[in-house]
Amino acid sequence: MDTIFLSGKKELDIYINPQRQELLRRMRISGTPMTPKQLADQMDISASAVQHHIKKLIGLGIVALHHTAHIHGILASYYEVLPKTVSIGCQFDDINEVQRIAFMQNELNSVFSGIADYYKNDYKNIKPDEQHGDFLSGIVYLKNDEAKELYGIIRKFLDEHHQNKQENTVPWEYALIAYPITEETDA
Repeated sequence: MDTIFLSGKKELDIYINPQRQELLRRMRISGTPMTPKQLADQMDISASAVQHHIKKLIGLGIVALHHTAHIHGILASYYEVLPKTVSIGCQFDDINEVQRIAFMQNELNSVFSGIADYYKNDYKNIKPDEQHGDFLSGIVYLKNDEAKELYGIIRKFLDEHHQNKQENTVPWEYALIAYPITEETDA
């Protein structure tokens, strides 16, 4: 999957805008191209505001026009999220570092809120033979090549299933965090 690297303040401001993130999330959950009107109805904002956000995301190369269709005499434009990974430049130590950290915290909080709601409302309705959502945490000991292998396996799997809505599939939201830590020693 292609990667879009966002490093400048203007690019980051466009991408991390909360309404644009919600728009992207809803498009990804839908798994099908959507019109600004459909998104506006879901987000409870105007179609012109959605169109404005879509134009900004098109400029970054994240969203594209999929097709147009005549609906009740009006030409409707359907947009899709492109199958690309977005890197917000976490490897850079620059003036945008605080902005990147805040964005990551917001994304993690959003996913955490989703799984908290899932456990509160939906978890009890899962049938015994169905896979349920879960939270895993812990420590694993990996050599550098093993860490690269694990990352490669996860990326390959996600790339193969990214925006690949098929019959009998449902969207799963995820947040994965893995990083090397230094061992703490008693002084």
